[in-house]
Amino acid sequence: MVLDFGNDKAYVKFTPEKDVKATSYTIKVFALNKTDGGTKKHVYTSKSYTLNKKGENRWYKVIDYSFYNAVAKKVASSGKVLPNIIEFSFKIVLDDEEEEVPDIYEVHFIRYIPALMSIKGWTNAVNLQKIWFTKGKNDDKKSVDPEIDAFTWSWVVAESSQVNGEYEEFFRDTKNELDAYFNNNVKKALKGEIRKMIPKGLATLPDASNKTTSFGTFDTAIETYRSEKMPKFEVYYFNSKPFSGFWDLGLHYAFDGIDDFIATLANFNYHVAAKGQLEYDAGGMFSSPSTKIKVQELAFFIKDNFDFVDDDPNEPSQPLGYWKIKSKTELEVERSEPSNVGDYYEVTNKSYRDYRDVHNMGYDFHVYSTLNKQTVDIELSL
Repeated sequence: MVLDFGNDKAYVKFTPEKDVKATSYTIKVFALNKTDGGTKKHVYTSKSYTLNKKGENRWYKVIDYSFYNAVAKKVASSGKVLPNIIEFSFKIVLDDEEEEVPDIYEVHFIRYIPALMSIKGWTNAVNLQKIWFTKGKNDDKKSVDPEIDAFTWSWVVAESSQVNGEYEEFFRDTKNELDAYFNNNVKKALKGEIRKMIPKGLATLPDASNKTTSFGTFDTAIETYRSEKMPKFEVYYFNSKPFSGFWDLGLHYAFDGIDDFIATLANFNYHVAAKGQLEYDAGGMFSSPSTKIKVQELAFFIKDNFDFVDDDPNEPSQPLGYWKIKSKTELEVERSEPSNVGDYYEVTNKSYRDYRDVHNMGYDFHVYSTLNKQTVDIELSL
């Protein structure tokens, strides 16, 4: 059986036989380490309840992260990380007789990750995690609407000095390339996007009778482009830069460890789109008519994937930290394997895929930041 995300109550329901002599009942809870195997162990016994002999009896146990953690320590394999999957089963005890309950709950540790992130104050990560756990089953992020304005640009640059430094460099390089005397790939890309806008009505070539026209869009409406659903502004971005590797993500890890930024984004891409005017140039005695591009506004944004895909299925799954529940309100998350590994859960991309395979829930999607709009004054020829 499945515990719906956000509902920690595992129910036992039964109607006693008509000739039962018992007047009360208790419930025994058993657990089995499904990650590494092992035998089923008795982990909890309820208090005694008055038996309803004429109808249904309903009992439940709250299997929250505190209870799961206590049970995990009882069924864990010695010297190994705590189990990511525990199978819970139950017995009804009437006097001296025990009856096995057919319903079994398979519970995955990662279902508690959003609640644990809340303890750390990782607000943006919690919001994206909840979407993944509750929106449905999807492993093709291109086929579904992305989450627009999933987090603010200002939050990202404030959260990471590495992000802010990389952005400032990207902004400067983009302007310099557009301002450069000779043609280059950034100029070519912008011109290509403007030409792509013309048949869509997002740009009009000026002429002698209509000397100034506009180009560009920062519209958030969703379109399908090259088999992927995306906001309209993404269709026409012209320059990008990755945030990854040691000098980006590695330095953030080194200074800040695992935090809301890492849990929300980690590796991602900066993109930039443009708006402005197209102006007709009549030329002269020695030059033909031409079109000038006047870039007036640049919109920088972040695009990322929220999924748990591993690049190489033959390699170990990407690690997502070692998690230790110290108390109801205290949590540790380590990037590298700790020496006392038996106190921690090891979470990987595969942990999430395993959950989706069993529970038929787990929603991969794209995310976009808010737009960071910058006024510029750049002129080049189309």
